[in-house]
Amino acid sequence: MIEITTVSFTYPDFKGEKTLQNVNLNFPKGEFVSLIGKSGSGKSTLFKLLTTQFQPDAGQILFDGRPIQLGDVGYMPQKDLLLPWATILENVRLSGKLDKQHPVSKEKALEWLDKAGLKDYAYSLPKDLSGGMRQRAAFVRTILANKPVLLLDEPFGALDSFTQYEMQQWLLSLWQELNKTIVFITHNIDEAVLLSNRVFLLQNWHNGDDTQIKEWHIDLPRPRPKDIRYHAQFIEYKQALEVAIHE
Repeated sequence: MIEITTVSFTYPDFKGEKTLQNVNLNFPKGEFVSLIGKSGSGKSTLFKLLTTQFQPDAGQILFDGRPIQLGDVGYMPQKDLLLPWATILENVRLSGKLDKQHPVSKEKALEWLDKAGLKDYAYSLPKDLSGGMRQRAAFVRTILANKPVLLLDEPFGALDSFTQYEMQQWLLSLWQELNKTIVFITHNIDEAVLLSNRVFLLQNWHNGDDTQIKEWHIDLPRPRPKDIRYHAQFIEYKQALEVAIHE
């Protein structure tokens, strides 16, 4: 479980204007949580704090009851960041090369590439794969790092709508299988409602006030079929979020 308590953070070049102010959040084990908000609301900054790229100016972030440390969480950015000169198999095994204590075997990597529908592309270069296939490879690489919490920063934002839906369903099936905690940044309200147990809207007024956080519990059945987007309750959640984000 991750607990974020009264966390504040200021970038050095912001002249004291805080990007995040008195933020309180918690992400229980096994939950799928989405963060939404306008650009500049602090979503990606929060991820940088969770990965310990930055340290908060005030407050604390706990992971299973202790201060969060480098390597506690897995992180997948919007760009796949696959090494263009390496095969897909070599790319997904990269975490094991960086962390010598947790090597990734060839057999395990091939097993996961098979689950992702990429086994036939194990020895291909990234340039030979479509955008959706590259994102699946990047996600396999993140999974093979074997972290209990996965931070996903708009991983499907650059994909077309058909590929986005395919990737959303694939992600949900893996989340249910692995029972990992997923924290997901998106600008797509429809996507947030479809995927999440809870959705948090971050609003930062940049006027010295606390970062405003609004929370929605998404009480929709799982698994969530494609046509759930047309159900009245789904539409109600989506409309409420759309109104709140433009207030």
